[in-house]
Amino acid sequence: MIDARIALIMAFAALSATPPSLWLAKADSSYTTPTRDGRERIQRTGACPTGYVGLGNKCEALHQDTPRAYPKIKGAPCPAATFASGDYCKALR
Repeated sequence: MIDARIALIMAFAALSATPPSLWLAKADSSYTTPTRDGRERIQRTGACPTGYVGLGNKCEALHQDTPRAYPKIKGAPCPAATFASGDYCKALR
């Protein structure tokens, strides 16, 4: 019983010692990340959708209430309640 607890503590200590470089790699993921003022920022995969402006490798919403955009899957139609805009599917209001 004590050995299992020690093993659990050792595993937790090893996980908590994860280098910050792994955290930074996770921060540059393809998931949406909001700006400080609440506007959406998405990973750029081509032409930005309407209502978004290209800034480096990201597309940033012009306003806080800009409808969300999702990367479009090549050869597949956009899901229900969305429309194609650039290389993205954008939500209807």
